[in-house]
Amino acid sequence: MKYKFFKSLLILGLVSGMAYSLNGCKKNDGIVITNTAALFADAAEEGSYFIPDDPGTVFKIPVGITAAAGKDVTFQFTVTSPSGAVEGQQYTLASKSITIPAGKTVDSISLKGIFDAYDGGRKDTLIFKITSGGVPVVSGSGEYTVILQQFCPLVMSEFAGDFKVLVDEWEDYPPGTTIPLTVSGNKVSFYYNVAPDANMKPIEIAIDPVTFETSVAPQTYGDYGSATIYSVKSVASDDNVAVPCDKKITVVLNHTGSNGFSGNFMIRLQKQ
Repeated sequence: MKYKFFKSLLILGLVSGMAYSLNGCKKNDGIVITNTAALFADAAEEGSYFIPDDPGTVFKIPVGITAAAGKDVTFQFTVTSPSGAVEGQQYTLASKSITIPAGKTVDSISLKGIFDAYDGGRKDTLIFKITSGGVPVVSGSGEYTVILQQFCPLVMSEFAGDFKVLVDEWEDYPPGTTIPLTVSGNKVSFYYNVAPDANMKPIEIAIDPVTFETSVAPQTYGDYGSATIYSVKSVASDDNVAVPCDKKITVVLNHTGSNGFSGNFMIRLQKQ
């Protein structure tokens, strides 16, 4: 999730305007003076931090107060990880406190993910929580969750060549078998181990260039030396994804036969 600065200002401005209902208020000679409270501007959303192979990049978490103060406001926060991420191993932080300068309402926490710590498709959850600092916390806005995982750009040419079969639930190929893949546009093609006759056709896996999601349009791919012709199409699954960093591609396919057979089977391949 990108740091939406103007969105954060809008949210903080709206919260500031409602501070009297959130945090109480007092009157002084007819003037309403609002209390200042801390909050994460995007607390209602879950952040997605795709870590690039660039040590100079950081993920900004917008945080602020409901009303500008006449002096600097400093408060502390904690970070916990239900997935087991450890500071210094999977991520680093510039500080465990944040200071909003006098007259300002918004700043950000700088989070840096460690690219090499996320090899192999590792994914972590971090939960940030405002804990102390002499100002109250807006109810429901004191925590922010962000998901960390590795990011590499999708280069289709890197999905051509020899790939190892990691999983083939259809059981045409034992794990460890090497098969060739070819690329055309945004599609990767491979053959199942069917009879090499006129019915033999490649399976074309499309990769979405934005989400990296994989899909297979309905297509016939051949027979096994019998009268049964087999077809496949992808079925909805969280496993349907290409991982550019690992040169790995997975899709769950529904196989159907002209004899009435139907079943869902995963295939997962990784470049050698």
